[in-house]
Amino acid sequence: MEVTSRDFFALDGISCSDVGLWCDTPPIQVLAEERGNNFQVGADEDLYRSDDSFSDIQFRFTAYAFFAEDFDQSAVYAFLHGKSKLTMSRNSGYYWKIRSISCNPSQSVDGQRIRYQITVKCAPFRYVDNEEEITLTSPANVQNAGTRYCKPVYTLHLTIAEGAGSITVNGQTVAINIPVTTGSTDFVIDSEKQIAYANNTIYTKYTSGIFPWMGVGQNYVTFGGIVGSVTIKRNERCY
Repeated sequence: MEVTSRDFFALDGISCSDVGLWCDTPPIQVLAEERGNNFQVGADEDLYRSDDSFSDIQFRFTAYAFFAEDFDQSAVYAFLHGKSKLTMSRNSGYYWKIRSISCNPSQSVDGQRIRYQITVKCAPFRYVDNEEEITLTSPANVQNAGTRYCKPVYTLHLTIAEGAGSITVNGQTVAINIPVTTGSTDFVIDSEKQIAYANNTIYTKYTSGIFPWMGVGQNYVTFGGIVGSVTIKRNERCY
């Protein structure tokens, strides 16, 4: 039985309705809790110091499946397993990075439906979906339209497969020094994962300096040495 609904949530691009789940109204995103430390400076009060980090958030969905000969509960569990990206019909244009998914099924009172309480734990911010990558062939400003600083992935397109070069964003510089060819002229600097790689092999040891982040608004990007051009996936994100 195919169950469709105007409201839906999707995991890695697969809608819940594709596996026979009817979704109640998707939840509203909660504000991520800012983390920090309390410390005492006197006998009458504590002070709080933020460490500029945030706790993960949770979305709780109530979904239903109707008992039918063609209903496959194993397909529901496969749908919920091992997913990395959450999207919702009422938040088009954005996605959340999934940490974990749990599910608590129960039979409804009328005996005709299975009720699934699904909890999706996510990273604290929402990300711009289907974001276009930007390629620079000369120094330029790059816009971060999010409401939070972002951690881009920079693909450095090298003029030769070994040698020295660098990329700088707002004064944050990461230098590369490749002593022998990696077998590729594309060298990736991943500021979120804090790793560098080429040809599916990690080469962070060939880098030094700061893996650059981008602030809200304009960010000035320069590069040189064996770096001939740069492709940037900004990973724009919002509260």
